[in-house]
Amino acid sequence: MSNFKKAPEVEAIALELISQFHPHLKDAVDKLDFYKRYGGGVDWAGKCKKCTSFERHLTSKMFFVFINDDVWTRMNSNQREALVDHELCHILRRKGEFINHETREVEFRWANKEDPDNWYIREHDVEEFSDVIYRHGLWETGIEKFAVAVRKASHQMTIEDFENQPLKAVNQ
Repeated sequence: MSNFKKAPEVEAIALELISQFHPHLKDAVDKLDFYKRYGGGVDWAGKCKKCTSFERHLTSKMFFVFINDDVWTRMNSNQREALVDHELCHILRRKGEFINHETREVEFRWANKEDPDNWYIREHDVEEFSDVIYRHGLWETGIEKFAVAVRKASHQMTIEDFENQPLKAVNQ
């Protein structure tokens, strides 16, 4: 039995998020595929993977998004949405310069969705240990930008939220 199955409920969330927050994916949803991983033994909640040339040959997809079902089933709807949004944020697409022949002006548009060189994985904005932040503060500009985003977030998880969720840390 395969540990991976298509995840239409994940895809439905992704499509809504793409329409709201990921304009570079709107014309390329056919280049994404969403799966759940079943069975224990993994320590991640989600993964985003750029397809190899062989995977593209077999599926005509550019990216796979994998969600750990063990974690998914313990998440509430807000957490699920945040996890899918997190994975979509890993997907970046180049912009290309195009000449508008009517106006004769240069326009920037999303590059050809069929060319794998126009796609890449975005790394996390911040990777740091809370111990280092406690000891040294917001010592790097990426960490400071992250702190500003945290302070401006409309919902902050409380310690009660954390204690009531039987989740492992959500990595990637």
